Amino acid sequence: MMKKKLYNIFMLLVGVVSFAACTPEVDDAFDQSAAERVEMKMKECREVLTSAPNGWRMEYYAARTYGGYNVLCKFEGDNVTVASEKAGSTQNAGVGSDGKVITATSHFSIIQSQGVLLSFDEYNDVFHYFSDPKNPDYGVAGEGMEGDFEFRVVSATPEKVELVGKKHESRIVMYPIEEGKAWETVMAEIAATEDFMKSRSYQFVVDGVEETVDVTSNYRSLIFSYTDEKGENQRVAAPFIITKDGYKMYRTLRMSGVDISMIERGTTDEYFNISGVPGARLYTYVPTLKEALETGMWFITYEDLSSFAKPAWDKMREHLKTAGPNNTKNRLYWALIGTYTNKIGFHMLAGNDNVRWGLNIKALNEAEDEVEITSKPADANNIGKTYFNKYGLKGALEPFMGTRGRKFKLSSDSERHPSYIILTDMDEPTNVIKLWEEQKNYPYGDLDADKD
Repeated sequence: MMKKKLYNIFMLLVGVVSFAACTPEVDDAFDQSAAERVEMKMKECREVLTSAPNGWRMEYYAARTYGGYNVLCKFEGDNVTVASEKAGSTQNAGVGSDGKVITATSHFSIIQSQGVLLSFDEYNDVFHYFSDPKNPDYGVAGEGMEGDFEFRVVSATPEKVELVGKKHESRIVMYPIEEGKAWETVMAEIAATEDFMKSRSYQFVVDGVEETVDVTSNYRSLIFSYTDEKGENQRVAAPFIITKDGYKMYRTLRMSGVDISMIERGTTDEYFNISGVPGARLYTYVPTLKEALETGMWFITYEDLSSFAKPAWDKMREHLKTAGPNNTKNRLYWALIGTYTNKIGFHMLAGNDNVRWGLNIKALNEAEDEVEITSKPADANNIGKTYFNKYGLKGALEPFMGTRGRKFKLSSDSERHPSYIILTDMDEPTNVIKLWEEQKNYPYGDLDADKD
């Protein structure tokens, strides 16, 4: 009896195996090794990249603090030609004086590295600006913008390529550029949207009810500030990239019950609609010059100080020559007035020292274009106090705050989009200071070259 049961089981297994062997359809994936499958994916990825006749628009993110930038790429053979929005004063990118986009061509490769890896493996003057650790416009030495030049390929189709930075893991998406559309036109559309929508601050409104959500812009990131149900102040950063249609968020942001993934340009610069959410809008807010000065970051250059201020800044430059470790030089990378690291005041980066001295900015009239600036030592950091007492910062700040405060008349080139603010001393007419909205690095210029 037992032998009969064993025989029946054996015949049943034989039947199953025979059926499987006779099945005509077998999954091709099991006919290939892992290495062969990756090799096929690499080939497919190359075909996708090189088949776009007018190249790709890459939505590039380095450290998300700085937001996203559009990079145009055309892959041909083993080379890639790259153009980019100009992200900093030292970047050789954007549109040249001849009206043509500035491009650079270099080698690229698609290799196997825990999957498929797209590598911009030869230095490219336009593209590697974002990953250069010695970027003079952003971050500190050794970090730069913290961008990648090698990317893991998540997916690649003729309609979209999705990548992730190998080192810093920012999500990168590429879309094919419309055939026959000049790259100059692509850049011009993006620049027009940026100019149209740019505002230092906004007000978030849902269904006509003004929320207590103020929005400011820092680099390409919207900072949503509000008071939560516990009465505590909250700040949420939302990095974005500019497209011809508006602000596209890096990730969907939920604010006041609304999902924000795209803020549409529309036809009026008074407000912008939240895509897919009727009744939700981002209203542009025209701040007073006092508010703009307080909430922004306004960069100082030696060239734009008047003769009243320059002698004190000359003295600070001499002091900086011994402010570094073992009495070495600390070169001044940048200096600004406004809000940085959530503190209002004077800020500067000298060598690796982040220096802060607190300031009070008080409006003197209803229009808030006249202010008094006074010292606020309580908001100075320890290194700020050291520089104030030892390295000439006290004198350098005197044109801004005096010993008991200074009164200034403020002026600018635009109410909505000021590119600079001029401080004219109301008691000392020779004390005039021009501050820039655009980041200005190495304020002393050639006077502070490394050779000295």
